[in-house]
Amino acid sequence: MMTRKALGLALCLLSLSLSWSAPLWASSLPKADLDRHTISLGTAPSLSGEFVVNSKWGLGLSAATPFFYGDFGFVRYSLDTSYQIFRNDNLYLRGIVGVFGDLDPLQRSGLSLSPFGIQGGIGLAYGFSPEWTGRLNFVAGIAFPKSTGWGLFPPAGGIELAYHPVNHYEVSIGFNGNGDILALRYLF
Repeated sequence: MMTRKALGLALCLLSLSLSWSAPLWASSLPKADLDRHTISLGTAPSLSGEFVVNSKWGLGLSAATPFFYGDFGFVRYSLDTSYQIFRNDNLYLRGIVGVFGDLDPLQRSGLSLSPFGIQGGIGLAYGFSPEWTGRLNFVAGIAFPKSTGWGLFPPAGGIELAYHPVNHYEVSIGFNGNGDILALRYLF
């Protein structure tokens, strides 16, 4: 029978092998429980980073080519800042604001994208145990000039369940505004 550490290590190695065999980049869901710098790889594909400025303030950025949205090849970017509003032992609440947009480096005429948008809301995180964390970001966004109104899935919005198999790695399943479903996060 495998111990929890061995099972965690096996899951981490599996996720690493998947990230090297498929074109993965990163998960852009900002963490309400941000306490260390992170770099994330996810299945959109996308790449993101979050950086701790001080004990309450963080900065995040991401870039993705959302395969699951149908028009593969455009780039979705996001820049955000977050501020910790509340924290107790297991519950975190963080305000999130930022900008995002969709760009088409190929300049296709039939692709209707909005190059600039704003996003804002709150991020919640709850630590069920030292290994398991749930995150839910209620973030609304609106993009310009081709706006269809406020949406609830800009890049900073989403939901995920994260597992910490070892100290510096986290694997997650969920969904965010970039279309990430699975992600691997390195914490440093």
